[in-house]
Amino acid sequence: MTLAIFDLDNTLLNGDSDHAWGEFMVEQQLVDGDIYRRRNDEFYEAYKRGELDIGEYLAFALEPLSRLDIETLRHLHARFMAGKVAGMRLP
Repeated sequence: MTLAIFDLDNTLLNGDSDHAWGEFMVEQQLVDGDIYRRRNDEFYEAYKRGELDIGEYLAFALEPLSRLDIETLRHLHARFMAGKVAGMRLP
């Protein structure tokens, strides 16, 4: 068996998919736009500095998802992949 592990962000994708997901959540009006965008940007800057508290970030990023049913999550995932991630793919 062969195992291949890929780093997506800034390797296979032009950008950071986690940060893009946060922007997508704002665009879909699933979160308070001003507050969520500010916190999403703060977490991204901490990540770039190598100072991200992953537990704090996960609590932030997953909380709005916990309020949605599985079909809504599947629909959002499909829209995010087609509308955001597909355009981030590098050649």
